[in-house]
Amino acid sequence: MEELTARLLNALGIDTAARFGAALALFVADSVKILLLLFFMISAIGALRTFVSRAAAEKYMGGKNRLMSCFFASLFAIFTPFCSCSSVPVFLSLVRMGIPFSASICFLAVSPLVNEYLVALMPGYFGFKIVAVYIAGGIAVGMAGGLALEKLGMEKYLESSAAGAHIEDMKFENFRARLKFGIAEGAGIVKKLWPWILAGTALGSAIHNYVPDAAVLKIANFGGVFSVPLAALIGAPVYGSCAGVVPIAIIMFGKPIPLGTTLAFLMSVSSVSLPEAVLLRSVMKLKLLFAFFAAVITGIIIMGYFMNFAARWLL
Repeated sequence: MEELTARLLNALGIDTAARFGAALALFVADSVKILLLLFFMISAIGALRTFVSRAAAEKYMGGKNRLMSCFFASLFAIFTPFCSCSSVPVFLSLVRMGIPFSASICFLAVSPLVNEYLVALMPGYFGFKIVAVYIAGGIAVGMAGGLALEKLGMEKYLESSAAGAHIEDMKFENFRARLKFGIAEGAGIVKKLWPWILAGTALGSAIHNYVPDAAVLKIANFGGVFSVPLAALIGAPVYGSCAGVVPIAIIMFGKPIPLGTTLAFLMSVSSVSLPEAVLLRSVMKLKLLFAFFAAVITGIIIMGYFMNFAARWLL
């Protein structure tokens, strides 16, 4: 998509090698990609949701034991390789199936936090002990965030648009009817979200191309005792998909930057994105949106400090 967009813009006389052209190419390519991805994912999930009964979903993620519900939601998140934006429609489906708020939030946090690309890269640099701690830490951050937000009563700050029809109350004659339901749901949600998606992608593309990587690395490397929170806060607005953190990870793993600081930046990039924020704004009131991101960022910072402290014994 990126290569095709670059060719089209170059044909129109826009130099994609220049900073503005590169930002425009990223904006166009990612806007189309995110809109199409969301439509097809929401449609597919909507159709598949008609096959999943509330009883089946509640059996694993909807029990009265919130700790176990969050744990199963974390396992589900780990084995669904979604970036932060792609996790949103799944989160919506969980909410609409009546899955507990804490477990739904846990999935939303863990899915991008435990980045499968980093899991594949890290053993060659740090060994499997670090990978195990990274996965366990990501699960802990998601579970703690979900349980804390539910305990604080933040569920009431979900927008009414997050609610959906109970599938059990609807009758489907055949697969075509189920598919039609999914497509209608996908089209309806994307129709509401597209302005937010374009705004978030535009801002993320500008930051991506106008904030030099060298500046980010310099701040992360020389922040001293505050390097971990700085890395997490800098990474939050830097737009990047789960796969997009790979080239950044390769550079940072080879730099003399503490492991926890590096992971804080990479986890923040992949799990706290601007497009995700604007997507979630359509289903979360601002108080819940800020609380969710604050919980994730706080968890990332704590995990970063722990990894810096424990790395000497784990490496």
